[in-house]
Amino acid sequence: MKAERLGLRPGDAVIYAVLVLLCAALFLLPLLQKGNESLTAVITLNGEAVETVDLSALREEETRTVHGCEIVLTNTGVRVAAADCPDRLCVKTGEITRAGEAIACVPNRVVVTLRRADRKEPYDGVAW
Repeated sequence: MKAERLGLRPGDAVIYAVLVLLCAALFLLPLLQKGNESLTAVITLNGEAVETVDLSALREEETRTVHGCEIVLTNTGVRVAAADCPDRLCVKTGEITRAGEAIACVPNRVVVTLRRADRKEPYDGVAW
């Protein structure tokens, strides 16, 4: 009786359960794909690439200083340890570990982007 008042039919529960499982799978899929991809960190200053570092080749933590930003590179990710900008949002971003993620220090015009090492030009999407 209660289901009839809501306008639900007996098969509706099956459809809702399938939709919930599909949404959960789509949410968890990127988390499961982190796996063993080799990453490349691209450090840019004023829109021009200053340095490209293959993170999988690193054996220990390395530090680079670019225009007031102290960038720490490890084989698992990149973080900005210190910056001389006023708000230090780049430091508060923390470590980035997946391809496509980026850290930007806007006052210093420094951007650190992670890319997959096996693709030269990663695309977010293609429009026709």
